[in-house]
Amino acid sequence: MVIDNLEAWTKEYFSKPENQQKSVKACERYDRLMVKNIKRQLSSGMEQINLNELPKDDPGKCLEKIKYEILSNVEFQGQKGKLRINLIDQTASFTS
Repeated sequence: MVIDNLEAWTKEYFSKPENQQKSVKACERYDRLMVKNIKRQLSSGMEQINLNELPKDDPGKCLEKIKYEILSNVEFQGQKGKLRINLIDQTASFTS
């Protein structure tokens, strides 16, 4: 897949109903997993929970797997690499 304009591609990607539905499901799964992790921390006796730190404490990277979709074999600005699509924030970034 060749991408010329990442911003335009991202807008087009999330304008499709099937990708919007994917995004909604990812948000729901992410929220459920966050609640589960918070309950786990509360039951372990933690007095303070930092929501921004929860993804870092995720041993199986479950939150990351839910949040991102990875497309490999993408060409952008003459470089080949991967496209990392953030389904929750509806953004995309290219990594070579």
